[in-house]
Amino acid sequence: MAKFEFNEAGCTFIPDMTIASEGRLRDFADDFEIFMGRITGRSGSLHDEFNGSSFEFSDLIAWKIKDEADYDQTKWQQAVLSISFLISTTQKWADDVEDYKYAREANVERWKHSEKLHLKKIKNAETRDAIAWTGARADAVSAMRLDFEAQRHKAETHWDEFQEKAQVISDMLKKGATEENVRKLQDSGYLSWAPFNIMGPKYDKPEFPPLKGGVPKEGSDPNQVNAWWESLSPSQREALMAKHPDTLRMMDGIPAEVRDELNRDHLDEVLPRVKEQYGDDSAEYRELKKLKNETLDAEGTERYLLALDTTDGKGRAILADGNPDTADNVATLVPGTGIKWQAINGQLGRAEVIKKEAQEVDPDATHAVISWIGYNTPDDAEAISEDYAVAASQGLRDFQIGLRSTHEGKPSNNTIIGHSYGSTLAGHAMQGTGLDADNYVFVGSPGLNAEHVSDLGVPGSKVHVSTAKNDTINAFTPDFVHGADPTSEDFGASVFDSADGSMLGKFPFGQAHSDYFKRNSKSARHMGEIVAGQH
Repeated sequence: MAKFEFNEAGCTFIPDMTIASEGRLRDFADDFEIFMGRITGRSGSLHDEFNGSSFEFSDLIAWKIKDEADYDQTKWQQAVLSISFLISTTQKWADDVEDYKYAREANVERWKHSEKLHLKKIKNAETRDAIAWTGARADAVSAMRLDFEAQRHKAETHWDEFQEKAQVISDMLKKGATEENVRKLQDSGYLSWAPFNIMGPKYDKPEFPPLKGGVPKEGSDPNQVNAWWESLSPSQREALMAKHPDTLRMMDGIPAEVRDELNRDHLDEVLPRVKEQYGDDSAEYRELKKLKNETLDAEGTERYLLALDTTDGKGRAILADGNPDTADNVATLVPGTGIKWQAINGQLGRAEVIKKEAQEVDPDATHAVISWIGYNTPDDAEAISEDYAVAASQGLRDFQIGLRSTHEGKPSNNTIIGHSYGSTLAGHAMQGTGLDADNYVFVGSPGLNAEHVSDLGVPGSKVHVSTAKNDTINAFTPDFVHGADPTSEDFGASVFDSADGSMLGKFPFGQAHSDYFKRNSKSARHMGEIVAGQH
């Protein structure tokens, strides 16, 4: 149990962070991946190689074994299992260490913020009591104690949970690659199912999502969806794509190339229907036609249509500039009020800007930026309500989980960029079960459903915020109905500069509210740096 020193002025968290380094743990896992490649005579990452060969893995030629009589294939299989288990367990422990460090940092930041606030209240109370005693100081001290006790309990809980995780890892390493331990790693996404298709029936049955008509039900866990998809043979996948295109093309956990193929087919089918419904001069038809004829196959680009639904009231359009399954850096742009599926081409323009900025920062890395019109956005007058953000939170979480589950090779550096009400949605999603990303960027935000950055469950150094001087979002939300001003010093996030922005533009928020995505602007360059992993 962690011990805590407490007094009226503050709190010291004990012990200090002298535990393992997640960076060294990941280096260790990387070294063993290289070793695995050498002993199996293969190259590239384990995940890529195993997934590419799992269906013919038992062929001794694949192992470069020339004399089967002199070779015990079972021992090789067990070696693959044991080393893969060690790599995956180490990666899980590295994530556990990093998660605790993040939680601890957030606790310390919240404590410092509260300490400053409470001491100020006590000082003000003392001034009032000096004029006429009211007991204000005693009340202020009592409020501080209650707040600090709650925060101390939260910090102790985080430490206890971390110790429990450490014990789980210790037990797993002692027992080795048992069926139970392998399943734990496979179900949590740390260990691919593909390497074990050859290991016999006890290893080749992952926890698949509930199936309906042969495919996962809507809302299934993206990790389970991906495990199910990877377990299928190429012919099985083709048959399901032909039979259930509308389900698979919208499902998180299905690879980007598959979703893109199915959504392009859907675009061809929906174009004549939209023309008939809205007319060939309608914005709906023009945008879809532009999407097909210009946007998707523009010269020198690599675009992936990950979702398309033109249904009234729940339209969706998700488009990636770059392949999110292979890119080193992946960003998701979450739009704000009034952005419907018809805005897909214009929203991609913002994604292009951020991608170009990231490429200039790190031309040697690969980048993918996704325009995620994946929820029913409110109109300006409805933006005061949190209902839209609450309703869409799980969808954004699932999309991010899906990006992780389908990514090939080493994990990508993932960034959420929330604009306007999109930041409010992301703030809601970060709380509770959390939003899986490495960096969080919020511009023109009316609030993140938080009073302090620690409410979001990540350190302030991972939350980057900016609001332009002439962005009237603040004037229309003076009380920040969605929480505290995220750009205020007391909030605790990392604030970056934006140009003042134009005072002109469309009512109510003006041009400055959209200027964050201007090419070569301060804000766009900083966002590009974050996407490229420079902050």
